Amino acid sequence: MSGTVYETLRLRAGVSAGRGRSGVHLVGYPDVRPIGGDDLAVVRALASGEHRADAFPPPARRLLSGLREDGWLVATVYDGDTPVYTLDPQVCPDGDGPADPAVGRLSRFTTIAAAPGGGLRATSPRAWASVTVHTPGALAVLADPGSRVPPPGVGARAAAMLRRDLLRAGLAVTGDEDAEFRVRQWSAVDLAFHRSSRGIDGEVGVAGGFGATYWGREHVTDAGHRPPSGPVTELPRPDLARVVAADPKLTEVLQARRSLRDHDAARPITLGQLAEFLHRCAATADHPTPHGDRPRRAYPGGGGVHELELYVVAHQVAGLEPGTYHYDGYGHRLEPVGRQAGAERTLLEAARSMSDAPVMPQVLVLVTARFERLMWVYEGLAYALILKNLGVLVQTMYLVATAMGLGGCALGAGAPRAFQRITGADPLSEDVVGEFMLGTVAGEHDTEGNA
Repeated sequence: MSGTVYETLRLRAGVSAGRGRSGVHLVGYPDVRPIGGDDLAVVRALASGEHRADAFPPPARRLLSGLREDGWLVATVYDGDTPVYTLDPQVCPDGDGPADPAVGRLSRFTTIAAAPGGGLRATSPRAWASVTVHTPGALAVLADPGSRVPPPGVGARAAAMLRRDLLRAGLAVTGDEDAEFRVRQWSAVDLAFHRSSRGIDGEVGVAGGFGATYWGREHVTDAGHRPPSGPVTELPRPDLARVVAADPKLTEVLQARRSLRDHDAARPITLGQLAEFLHRCAATADHPTPHGDRPRRAYPGGGGVHELELYVVAHQVAGLEPGTYHYDGYGHRLEPVGRQAGAERTLLEAARSMSDAPVMPQVLVLVTARFERLMWVYEGLAYALILKNLGVLVQTMYLVATAMGLGGCALGAGAPRAFQRITGADPLSEDVVGEFMLGTVAGEHDTEGNA
């Protein structure tokens, strides 16, 4: 049997109130709302903690209703003594939601996960608020907002309020939400990743912040480096004065850059060429900064930590045994990581298939991220930053390969599980984020679609 339905209210996270030259305002980036000076005491009470809405005097209730509807307040709905659900705004809504909850259904962009404090939390990159349900009956409403079957243990009024808030928040929809291509073009994963990594809608990281918060400083170990499985290969260092004198001009390299997939099997890349390529792309040296010594490479890296590592799967290199090697950018050497011919063939075949190349690449460079190096610093945008760092590394690889007269081609995907089989890497600590094929250029090559 349903009890008395009531709400508790508190100011949403990140909102402050104060007086300015133009009066009293609520400020919660990117939203601003003017309020009357007489309302400041009510707002301060809401900022201090959770209060029952019906405990405020009648003159304040119109203000409370407006603040709730406009997305300034976190509202928890109770049915009797049982909390049913919590509406938690991140920003203010753009407008009113659909008016008929009876025909609603969950948006395809809505995801449901365990909430940190208990219950199940529904979020969506298209919604201005999340909803956390606290009872099985509320979960039934969340699963099927348009159902007319009374949910167990939740009264009709509380269930109706939940349906309304799901629609208003954008977590539920009516009609065809994919009628416009601008919506249909997005997958739920891509849109959530885009918006969260840009700090849109108040999304925060695992410790409640966004950006370089250094939230994980107590847990940093930089695990991931494994000792070589055999003798290392010391690489010849290029004569950089000769390289500078012989290199074409930057604009010429930019204009000549192409994705070249077809390698000349009769003329394999040499160990010297591979060594020069790796040195010019990823040779590493410490340099002092106000925050201590940081690694320096030819390409920029967010935070100066350089979490990206290079592994070479050598298929056809004159002067180097086939196998998988880690490139030590400090020592400029190749460290064998173990030989598993089947897994290496899987990586090479995946590269050939992904690129539609006629033969397997002479060299496949795997770019991994040692996540902990970067993720202990950044919240909310760490993985997006890794991909940006990967992008500038790949462009560096293209330009160096072009300047050296080699064929290079970046790939969109590969066979990361094969890498894990070879190295034993824990994919939560280190995993492949990019692949690049390298080799000598065949006489005839196809560059269509890769200008």
